[in-house]
Amino acid sequence: MLLKVTSANTLLVAVRMGVSLISQKVLAILIGAEGIAQVGNLWNVIRFFEQFSILGTSNGLIKYVSEYRDDKKQLNYLLSTVLVFTALASILSFVILFFWSDALNNLIFGINNDYGYIFKILSFIIPFMGINATLNALLNGHSAYKLFSKITLFTVIVSTIVIVVLTFKQGTYGSLLAISISPLIQFFGYILILPRKYRNHINLTKLSYGLHFKSKLMSYSFMTVIVVLIINISEIAIRYLIESKVSALDAGYWTAMSSISKTYMQFSAAIFPLYVLPKYAKIKDTFGFRKEVKKIYQMLLPIIVVGMFLVFLFRDLIIKVLYTEEFLSMSTLFKWQLLGDLIKFCAIVISYQFLAKKQIGYFVFTEILSVLLFYGFSVYFVNIYGTEGIVIAHFIRYVLYFIVVLYILRHSFIGKNKLL
Repeated sequence: MLLKVTSANTLLVAVRMGVSLISQKVLAILIGAEGIAQVGNLWNVIRFFEQFSILGTSNGLIKYVSEYRDDKKQLNYLLSTVLVFTALASILSFVILFFWSDALNNLIFGINNDYGYIFKILSFIIPFMGINATLNALLNGHSAYKLFSKITLFTVIVSTIVIVVLTFKQGTYGSLLAISISPLIQFFGYILILPRKYRNHINLTKLSYGLHFKSKLMSYSFMTVIVVLIINISEIAIRYLIESKVSALDAGYWTAMSSISKTYMQFSAAIFPLYVLPKYAKIKDTFGFRKEVKKIYQMLLPIIVVGMFLVFLFRDLIIKVLYTEEFLSMSTLFKWQLLGDLIKFCAIVISYQFLAKKQIGYFVFTEILSVLLFYGFSVYFVNIYGTEGIVIAHFIRYVLYFIVVLYILRHSFIGKNKLL
């Protein structure tokens, strides 16, 4: 199963990298580094609302879909609860995004920019984000990796076409508009591609609306929303930090580096909701957990290490292909970013145990610690090393994060079977 998920995801990442090449090149030429920084800020806003649209219950939803996948009654109760959450989140999000659009524009994009209309558009798209997140969890819980890949490919390709066209026509305004409607494109992907048996799960006329799973899902909710909010706020804050301490151009370079990082990390990202979380949820003993972690490391670590080495070796070529020669100064960021991402992967493989076993307190603590370490080290190192100090902070925070996760897993089972 792990091999199948990894193989399907390899094709997905390859296509993503291909279309990313097109979109990043267009953005680099037409809106430059400063525009890319603004695009990065909007992606942070969207990532938060993708989680908030189901009140931060995505990981819990995947776990319970996997657990009750063959129990139609319980699955109905589960999805009914999530859609009620989506309705509540959509109403609250509409009020915030629509009526406070100008204040959000000043906070996210700065008072010198006028992108308030983007938040008004997003206010109408939140319900679609909630439905997308629910269907994502449904596919992940059923380990339907092929369907997941098809829909993701549709979304990526169509979204890229829209981004390229609107950026050509309207510059940064067009880029932000295209990104803001990307959840709507994903929704149409589900409508066109998803088989009837999955769509029937969220048939609005057949659901027994209620909050039967409220207590189970809410244990994943509030803290997850807080974590996602803090993560995305910290990225926006770091862009402002770079802009104030170095330059607006360097904020764009760091955003570009982060975009490259997210692209190659997608190679492993899909295995966590599609394979790791459902698998860990079924493991009942320490031996099984150790065996599964060892299998994941043995299969994926050699591939990831070789891939990252090649990225580092051809970093200048990658920059020229994806962006323009103006971005070559970001070449110095690759070493620490790649090392940090490698440690991050190793740490996340074992930290997903917290989610699988509903140890939300540990999950929240380690995630918030990671964010605080990142921002704290960034503030310190940016004064010494400039923008390179941000990626040094990225590496150090994941080394410490890995150590803390290992410590918790070793010592949180005193009196029981230790996991490590």
